[in-house]
Amino acid sequence: MKILWLSANKFGYELLKKTLNLENVKVENIITLKETAKTIMHDGIDKNKWHKFGINVIEIEDINQEKQLLKKINPDLILLCGWRQILTKEILNIPKHGVIGFHPTLLPHGRGPAPIINSIMFGIKKTGVTMFYISEGTDNGDIIGQDSFEIKNEDYASDVYRKVIDSGKKLIEKYLPQIINGDAPRIPQDETEAFIFPKPKLENNKINFEKESIEEIHKKIRALSKPYNGAYVEKDGKKLVIWKAEMLEK
Repeated sequence: MKILWLSANKFGYELLKKTLNLENVKVENIITLKETAKTIMHDGIDKNKWHKFGINVIEIEDINQEKQLLKKINPDLILLCGWRQILTKEILNIPKHGVIGFHPTLLPHGRGPAPIINSIMFGIKKTGVTMFYISEGTDNGDIIGQDSFEIKNEDYASDVYRKVIDSGKKLIEKYLPQIINGDAPRIPQDETEAFIFPKPKLENNKINFEKESIEEIHKKIRALSKPYNGAYVEKDGKKLVIWKAEMLEK
């Protein structure tokens, strides 16, 4: 099975390392983003790291402008791990075994943007990673498998990110061989349980002491910490970014 790896961030990089250690799995091409791409990846990595795998690396700006390239590569399967551009139906239909992606929530809950940020902001305690078939909708494709973990009160975005990577590796190890053999699960999502996260706005990174409780501020600091832009306070035209904070009882 000819596999195309589509990724532009640390999550995809770490999962690719795991994938290449599996038996009878061959990734023939890697597509990642050019430095000039408009898509912002807060957790992007040095592009040179992709080349160290010894696999053909192709750098692009927009996957939906690369229909002819993908048809030429003619992959049997595309594995999408950390890619913020939405694939059109035309692109999704190119690989005969489909496009498989990962979403860091337990779908159908928590579809949509900024799942790590939103999971902390919403105070979600149990979450995880879902491996699923990418479709035209918002994270609504058939589920292959899930791995869960807890978000603790002291976890910051980077802590949750590490848990996401660990869960992703477990899913790759368990289900990719099944996908290649043609006997992986394919479970439709329960639309009655679906919930889509709102898209965070950059101006919401600002801490508002008058309108937000201490608990809300603490969650905001945790959620927006690295690799994201950080929560901040502003005074006299200057910003102070707060990366960590601790709540203390009087």
